[in-house]
Amino acid sequence: MVSEKFILPSYGKINWFLEIGEMRCDGYHRVESLMQKIAFGDEIEISLGERDCISCNFPIPTGENGIVGRLLKELRTIVPSLREVGFHIKIQKNIPPGSGLGGGSSNVASILRWVDSVFKLNLSWEEVKSIVLPLGSDIPFFARGAPFARVKGRGEEVEPLCFTPHRFLILFFPPFSISTVWAYQRWEEKKGKSRKSKKTGLTLEEFLKIKDPELIEEVIWNDFEEVVFQYFPALYHYKRLLLEAGCKKVFMSGSGSTLVGVVENKEEGERIMEKISSPDVKVILTSTWGTKEEGENYD
Repeated sequence: MVSEKFILPSYGKINWFLEIGEMRCDGYHRVESLMQKIAFGDEIEISLGERDCISCNFPIPTGENGIVGRLLKELRTIVPSLREVGFHIKIQKNIPPGSGLGGGSSNVASILRWVDSVFKLNLSWEEVKSIVLPLGSDIPFFARGAPFARVKGRGEEVEPLCFTPHRFLILFFPPFSISTVWAYQRWEEKKGKSRKSKKTGLTLEEFLKIKDPELIEEVIWNDFEEVVFQYFPALYHYKRLLLEAGCKKVFMSGSGSTLVGVVENKEEGERIMEKISSPDVKVILTSTWGTKEEGENYD
């Protein structure tokens, strides 16, 4: 018999800053990033039953080898009593896979927090990291719970930051996705051959020292853009479209394919949305986590 159903929010993220370092001995690249939750994401319905049942409105792996199935397997290794419990999990995704907004990672973190709370596991941060890092490099950020953080290493070093930017954002979803594994492979092939010079705004260290969220646009950077735009020139076209429509800044989140446009306010965002509206692409007006209208999305 299925138990009471719980609805879990599972918000996405953007990368204001993303710099790729050298490859580590474990085969992953070192990264340096500024990540922030956004008020747009997925919804997860979860309840307890006799056996696991995982479903999603997108065609993602939902069996024991899928990311949620692997999470449950790992939890049962650490907490054997969970082997007697089945989880009915229904994921309603608004964040498309391969969009660079961390939807799958956020889903895992939301489910883990719920299990930790309901079953009173009292997992330490070190235990949480040991569970989620093998599943995905963005998951520690979501599992940490901070809306804004500096992320380093492979993603396991999460430093919460208290000076949280408040911005309205246009999320522009091109009609294609980009694999993070593919993007890193292309980075390895292209690095050092045609690297453009770094931007002239604030360095990350300067921004972190000043601690002024109003300067967030001055630190925007994404190493992936140079490589990904070469293979997907439409992204450069879309970026120019958003800038010409009135966005203050436009950048790619993560390894793409989502473009993020920073706008002055909700009204300006709505005006730009009308201007660029097209049946070929999905466009969302939302905000960073912590804005006055937090939790609302403006379709």
